[in-house]
Amino acid sequence: MNHPQSPAQVKRTLSIVFFVMLMDIVGLSIIFPVAPFIVQRYSDSAVTVTLLSGIYAAAQFFAAPAMGNISDRVGRRPVLLISVFGSAIGYFIFGIGGALWILFLSRVIDGVTGGNLSTASAYIADVSPPADRAKNFGLIGVAFGLGFILGPALGGLVSQISIDAPAFLAGILSLISVGVMYFALPESLPKEKRDKTPLSLKDFNPLMSIGDMLKKPNLGLLLLIVCVFNFAFSGTSSVVGVYSAQRLNATPAQIGMLFVVGGIITAIVQAKIVDPTVKRYGEKNMAIVSLLCLGLGYGFIAIATEFWMLYPTAILRNGIGGFFWGTLGALTASKVLPREQGKLAGVNTAIQSLMSAISPLAAGVAYDNIAPSAPFLLGAGVFLIGMLLTFAVKADPVSEKPAAHWS
Repeated sequence: MNHPQSPAQVKRTLSIVFFVMLMDIVGLSIIFPVAPFIVQRYSDSAVTVTLLSGIYAAAQFFAAPAMGNISDRVGRRPVLLISVFGSAIGYFIFGIGGALWILFLSRVIDGVTGGNLSTASAYIADVSPPADRAKNFGLIGVAFGLGFILGPALGGLVSQISIDAPAFLAGILSLISVGVMYFALPESLPKEKRDKTPLSLKDFNPLMSIGDMLKKPNLGLLLLIVCVFNFAFSGTSSVVGVYSAQRLNATPAQIGMLFVVGGIITAIVQAKIVDPTVKRYGEKNMAIVSLLCLGLGYGFIAIATEFWMLYPTAILRNGIGGFFWGTLGALTASKVLPREQGKLAGVNTAIQSLMSAISPLAAGVAYDNIAPSAPFLLGAGVFLIGMLLTFAVKADPVSEKPAAHWS
């Protein structure tokens, strides 16, 4: 297939990539409502449920940088195809079940092949002109916003057929994505832009990949900010539900509606507001404002006395705070060459996975041993630290523009 060149071709390919990301997030979240019930067939331990997420995050931490390195050498399209097909296999195994170890195996398979979002991010960087990077990276935020609305809703609906049905539906959605990509998605990274160095063992070591990216001028600070953001975001998000139920006496339906409203706000902001605002005020400035509003939003949760008070915080957290998705993605992409976008995206995913495994545990310990409001106050402080770090970021791009077809 020809590489996307014209604006019309780029728009078409981005719509396909968005569809793939949306189906990936819907598939991931579609099993949220039923995962505890499936696990209860084999274990009564709540820790077992959390371990399913933990083992997925751990597998992704080790595999994502390697998938990124491979995509820099062979292209994005084959890695995306393998990643999404691997997700389908993992979901089908999860639905078949039969033993606890099979459930864990399914999550390991999905995690190891889980280069879906990171490779999609590299694809977006390949085809985006610098002026459109923040808007196009905002598609990730739109996909998350819509995916976390549609996924749990579909999961709850399909679970009426069978408790295993959501996992099978997630697998089917992944196979549909594979078919769409195979027949309609062109390669974004032409051979002349690819990394020519052969793969070595260090390319499969996530710590080596992270270390290589940290050595890039001005990129180390940005990756630290990414780490800070994901630590605060994953930790605070993991305890919003239990805090709302125990401290604010919210019902499951009320908590679900809060997440729906947050997802809608995220999708609207990413789709309609990010691009003109970033073009007017700049990526760095909006990243600073985003982190400030995230800090304020989660700080307000800590002092809320009624559940309805969490809705105004959703505007800060999911609306203005949602600018972080596009702005940091654009800023980090500007620091590396086209042949390194996959590696960078893999490192970003590895950092996110590591924080997703660590920070909920830290938030839970703070919730149980300090105060229910402690995770939100801690998270607010960490977001503000990230804001202060962002002031020191230099927004100058590297000499060779990262968009493979705009240089």
